[in-house]
Amino acid sequence: MTQIILFYYVLIVFFSLFLVVAIRTGIPCISDDGCPKFTYPLFVKCMFNVCEIWNLQ
Repeated sequence: MTQIILFYYVLIVFFSLFLVVAIRTGIPCISDDGCPKFTYPLFVKCMFNVCEIWNLQ
């Protein structure tokens, strides 16, 4: 019984990794304030001095 629950838990965690998609825009930035703002489900983050758009669906 616990193996079945663990199996489903692993499946949920594995498939949830594919729900977040990152798009690198090429817009230079220093902090998150330098990136354009979007509404949910898009989340913008400055990573490695480039704005990345994350789709959180």
